[in-house]
Amino acid sequence: MHALPRLLDRLLAGALVVSRWAVYAGGGAILISAFLISFDILSRRFFGLSTWGADELSYYALAVSTSWACAYTLLVKAHIRIDLVTSRVPDMGKVVLHIIALLGLGYMAFATTQAMFHVFQRSWNRGSTSITTLETPMWIPQGLFVAGLVFFTLVTALILLRVLAAVLIERDYAVVNRITGTVSVLDETEQAIAEAEALQKRNG
Repeated sequence: MHALPRLLDRLLAGALVVSRWAVYAGGGAILISAFLISFDILSRRFFGLSTWGADELSYYALAVSTSWACAYTLLVKAHIRIDLVTSRVPDMGKVVLHIIALLGLGYMAFATTQAMFHVFQRSWNRGSTSITTLETPMWIPQGLFVAGLVFFTLVTALILLRVLAAVLIERDYAVVNRITGTVSVLDETEQAIAEAEALQKRNG
């Protein structure tokens, strides 16, 4: 196996681990936000008290978790794909369409990251804070949001490089489909069976 594809595989495997933990953290933050909002509603109803800021923190949690989830969604191929055309073209045609899709996605990710970085930079330079009782320095949630977008952009670039390496170096179109192709019904069925078997083994 060539050195470059092997290196890219290791980087993608590492990116998957990072993105998975980021998704766990984001999900946990959203759950905590939901708990705080519920507590705030109940305390207002029964005690006339408010924790102040629970809704604001939930906005930040949702935004940051969303930006970090983008990379994970791409890595596990959970994003929505319309395969009406790709399912009817030969392997080389599928490769071309996959590359076009990755280029478009990469441009969108980079443009979004660049725009949001300017917002983060402006908040940092001006020392902007939220117009709430918490007076949250806006660079904190914006910085975490931008970090997720940067990671998403890097992951998209890594996948594109891996696809190009599979085509130009390995001459293996099956690798391209494995990395960035759509998930078929058969794949989903096999994955569900594997997860069920693993759960059965853990339960004895």
